Amino acid sequence: MPSDGSPDSGLGPSRPLDPTGRAALGLVVATNLLPLVGVVAFDWRVGELLAVYWIEVAVMVLAYSVVALFAERPIVLADRSFYIVGYSDDAERGEVWESDPEPIRVASWLPPVYRRKAGVVVRSLGVFGFLLFPLLGVGWDALDYLTPTVGLATLGICGAQVAEVHREFLAERAYEERSPYMVVEAAQRVVFFYFVIGVVTAVTVTAGLVAVEGFVAPGLIDATVDAVGVEAVVLPYLLPITIAKATVEWSRRRAHREAEPDGIATWFTGEDPRREWETEESTGDG
Repeated sequence: MPSDGSPDSGLGPSRPLDPTGRAALGLVVATNLLPLVGVVAFDWRVGELLAVYWIEVAVMVLAYSVVALFAERPIVLADRSFYIVGYSDDAERGEVWESDPEPIRVASWLPPVYRRKAGVVVRSLGVFGFLLFPLLGVGWDALDYLTPTVGLATLGICGAQVAEVHREFLAERAYEERSPYMVVEAAQRVVFFYFVIGVVTAVTVTAGLVAVEGFVAPGLIDATVDAVGVEAVVLPYLLPITIAKATVEWSRRRAHREAEPDGIATWFTGEDPRREWETEESTGDG
């Protein structure tokens, strides 16, 4: 309170958290690091945690595939730097794209879907080949991690993804400004990012552990596992994945909320040919 006894307006209700500010960044990082604490301190099963991560990405791909059916803009493939699975610079879209679209009204509260865009979605689902790659080393043992806990987490993930696509595409009618390709691309950029991080992590961490065990300090890893637990070997693999997940969440948030995001967020912004044309035109007019 000021010395004159008047109320201090600075002590009123706190301002809402800036969704792209430092406090929000700290919250995203802390939330994603929490599972590591659970693995180390509370004996959480790493397999269940990785299963939840995998399911989250798979559900995201499926959710964006459904939303792509509502997208209204035509597809432009020329001069892109990133092509989704099943497409390239000279990909043919078929004769159906030469005719007028036929909208199908599924429900009165939903925008119409377009039958010809189903082919785009089905074609793009080849991205699941990248998602299946991490399961090659696990095989059918992956089913052991489909526990009730993972099932409950999956329900939460599905609800969160429905809320996200509704907020990002339907509530603001963003589907009117995107092509089905652009919607699917947003999900596939995330998959490709995780794929690269996973491969780099697996190769570098494994090579590092082999070097330590074989050349630097033979027997050190076994001794550490006996003293601390298997988490000592698992954490070097899990930490980069956790950091990558926080990076994806933060970058996608910035890509969606900022007009011109910079840094790694530009990767998750995607390519909009019309935006690039408008930029070139404005530069030419200047």
